Amino acid sequence: MLAALLSVALPACTSWQADYLTQQIHKASQDEVATRLGKPTETKPLQDGGTEWVYHYFPDSLFNYAYKGHPFEPDCQEYILTFDERQVLTYWLKQACVE
Repeated sequence: MLAALLSVALPACTSWQADYLTQQIHKASQDEVATRLGKPTETKPLQDGGTEWVYHYFPDSLFNYAYKGHPFEPDCQEYILTFDERQVLTYWLKQACVE
């Protein structure tokens, strides 16, 4: 019974951003991601020729995070996206915002 309840409840806890990014690994270009998620809060080049993008999101309701761009507020969630030298999404990570 608990397993059945968790199988229904846990998927509802993921954000639309996480769902989108998971589906787009090795598929989406930087332009496609920017069209969907907007302009990143930060960008930086990587030594291997790729790029890292950072987005900051804050809860605007129980299961929805809205992009705001200020990492110093409570409950901030940071998405770190890595693109390869061809500008294709290769990895992403969600974590609490760091100063």
